[in-house]
Amino acid sequence: MLIIHQYTTGPHPCPYLAGQTAEFQYSVAPFLSADEYEELMDGRCRKFGLALFRPVCKACAMCRPIRFAAAEFAPDRSQRRALRRNADLEVRVGAPSCDAQRLELYRRYHRVQRELKAWPQQADGQAEYEFSFVHNQLPSTELSVWEKGVLRGVLITENTPNVVSAVYHYYEPECSERGLGTFLIMQCARLAECLQRRWVYLGYYIAGCRSMEYKAKFQPCEVLGVDGVWKRHDEEAWRAGISKCATDLAQCGAHPLTPRASTPVGPLPEGEGNCVARVSNRTV
Repeated sequence: MLIIHQYTTGPHPCPYLAGQTAEFQYSVAPFLSADEYEELMDGRCRKFGLALFRPVCKACAMCRPIRFAAAEFAPDRSQRRALRRNADLEVRVGAPSCDAQRLELYRRYHRVQRELKAWPQQADGQAEYEFSFVHNQLPSTELSVWEKGVLRGVLITENTPNVVSAVYHYYEPECSERGLGTFLIMQCARLAECLQRRWVYLGYYIAGCRSMEYKAKFQPCEVLGVDGVWKRHDEEAWRAGISKCATDLAQCGAHPLTPRASTPVGPLPEGEGNCVARVSNRTV
């Protein structure tokens, strides 16, 4: 894996947990392979476009990768209700793209999330969208749902040998009664089965964060422990165990990403440096 640029943010207010301080490490790896990324995901890394990132917080280890086995997923009553309520929608599978419909829905979704959940303001232009979701060195898929020709939701995945990783999803906020977010993730599970991938990765699970706790509803699921071992999720035990490790982050397996080249091989392509900086504000 060749890294051409790497930096760590300074301490800043955590976007997930009130009163906490966060730090993230970002790395640009334009030639990353699917096998390499799968290994990095098991080391707490995620990515948008060419930009890898992971939390390197000094006093907190609450951001934990979460996954579920597609073939074992058992929808609960609420999830089955979301399937019924969206049975009229058309699901399209294709390559990620950026157009006026997608940008407008993406912006509208984030505007509502800022109002309801105090999400931070972030760049939402075409360049940022394409950098994060369209330009990709890995195989990727866009799942989109449509109601009579009107776009209602989008979920972007990246696909590695054993994993369908849900990168990001957004949906029509005026259709909240449909449960579109839940519906999209269940379509992600179907995609994993179709592609014969065992796991669906949902990014970070953060106990106590309203925007992240929903991921544990896709059962049975596993959370990556601070010892680097995937464990079946149990909320009470998880909260007790994670609180004990805050003073011993060496157990988290959060080793730096080390480039094979001893020095950067060159500057970022024109325009992409700004996109990397803007992506650092994104809520995942």
